Amino acid sequence: MTADHGTHPVLADLDWPLRTERLELRPGRAEDADAIWPWYGLPEVQQWTTALSRSLEEHRERWSAKLPSSVVGLLGSRIIAVGKVDRQDAWSQADMAEQARGQQAELGWVLDPASHGRGYGTEFAAGLVEIAFEGLGVRRVEGNCFAENLASRRIMEKIGMRLEGHFREESLHRSGRWLDGMSFALLASEYRSPRPST
Repeated sequence: MTADHGTHPVLADLDWPLRTERLELRPGRAEDADAIWPWYGLPEVQQWTTALSRSLEEHRERWSAKLPSSVVGLLGSRIIAVGKVDRQDAWSQADMAEQARGQQAELGWVLDPASHGRGYGTEFAAGLVEIAFEGLGVRRVEGNCFAENLASRRIMEKIGMRLEGHFREESLHRSGRWLDGMSFALLASEYRSPRPST
C-alpha cells in the first residue's frame, strides 16, 4: 500500500545518524549505489532481493528510486548493510482509511556477505525497528521473506518479530520455483513492553 503521509514524519525528518553498538545508520544517498554494488550485485545476494539488477547502471536507477525509504549501515567508513523502512497505510474499512494512513512500516535489509556471521545483520535490523517505532512513530512493523532465506528468518526472530504467516508455494522465485513465503510482524506495544527474563 502507498501512503500519502501528510503530517507523518519521514526518514529525512529524523535526527541522524543513529548509532548502535558497532554500526552507524543514516539515510541512503545517491552516491551509495556505487559503494554497495560490488557486494550487492553478487549472485548469492541477488538470489533473495526483490528486484534483479543486471548492471551497475540498472542498480543505480533502482537505488535512486528507493532513496526515500532507504537506510544504510556503516562499519567505520564502509557500508555493510542496506535496508528500508517503508511507511505504509494499514488495511482498514473504507470509512477508517484516514486513521489507518501511515500506521505501519515494511522493513527489509541486505547484508554484505563478507560481514555475515558476526551479528551485524541482527544489529542493523534492530536499528531499523527503532527507527520505525521511535522515529517514525508507526504502530506496527512487518517483514517478509522466502522461507528458504534462513538468514533473514533468523534475524526477524532474534529482534523479536513474530511469525504471523507461512504461505505454501505462494512466491515465484526467479529460479522458476514456487517457494513458501513467510511474514513476520511486531507491534509498538510489544516493542516497548519489558520482555520476560529467561
